[in-house]
Amino acid sequence: MALKIPKSNFRFIENDFSDIIMEIRDGAQGLPSSARTIRKTIVFNDLSKMYCVEEIDRNGGFIELYWYDWYDDQKELIMKFHAHYHPDETPANITMYDPFHIHTVNERRLNNEKFQELYTILEFIRLRNISIKL
Repeated sequence: MALKIPKSNFRFIENDFSDIIMEIRDGAQGLPSSARTIRKTIVFNDLSKMYCVEEIDRNGGFIELYWYDWYDDQKELIMKFHAHYHPDETPANITMYDPFHIHTVNERRLNNEKFQELYTILEFIRLRNISIKL
């Protein structure tokens, strides 16, 4: 079931967020993209990285599920932005956040009502970076 989110255009993203993105690499965590799975690594100017995985619907236009995992330059988790449904046998304290949820450093799960597309997630990161520098 698609999330009704168009697949990300990484060329536009790299251009629109050039103030925070150093480069976008093909592949994520050693795995390449495939026909229906887009894998990219976003390298930010502070050397943190976001490993992006998008599973695309059969028509090729919309995201069915995604994982955007953001780590600092020491490979420590900052935050994970996920959109997927867990299997039926998954405990209710986990599935209550499906499909859009955030994982924090302390493995806490949060409902994600605001940052559901990669573009808005990157806007959040941009604002976070600005606030840290103030």
